[in-house]
Amino acid sequence: MDIVVRISKEKKEKDFRMVVVPSGRSEKGFIRTKDYAIVAYPNKNNFEKIGEIIYWAFNESDDKVIEHSSDIKIEKRFYNCSSYRKVTNEYNEVWLEFFKEVYSISLLKKDGDAFVAFEDENKEAVEYIFPEKPTALELGTKVMEMFEYKERYDGLIE
Repeated sequence: MDIVVRISKEKKEKDFRMVVVPSGRSEKGFIRTKDYAIVAYPNKNNFEKIGEIIYWAFNESDDKVIEHSSDIKIEKRFYNCSSYRKVTNEYNEVWLEFFKEVYSISLLKKDGDAFVAFEDENKEAVEYIFPEKPTALELGTKVMEMFEYKERYDGLIE
């Protein structure tokens, strides 16, 4: 089973919103976000709790076909934004992926109205592959490190 968990963090250092969305499948078999998520305002340094939220979405993800999709667009449903472009402007995104028994996380960046792989100064994708299934603490710590890396890169934090 292949899984993608979408983790979005508001581009703020304090009192930020985090949105964690599990995945399912489209009728054609493509990975697709589910119609529910956790919207949280976690303490930036509570890595274990952040990892537990991500694992909740991981455990909710499956290969079941999402037959009935909400008519409410994802930007309004989870992000309280008027357009998806506003989501890409106001949030950074990391994906937890589980493919071929490998756990990895990838940092994404805004590209027009979408998110694509974020590349460092060497033009290499910023990702981390875990040697084994991470604990909630390890997962939350690594995800927040990636968000902080991107925020420093964007000049949002010193």
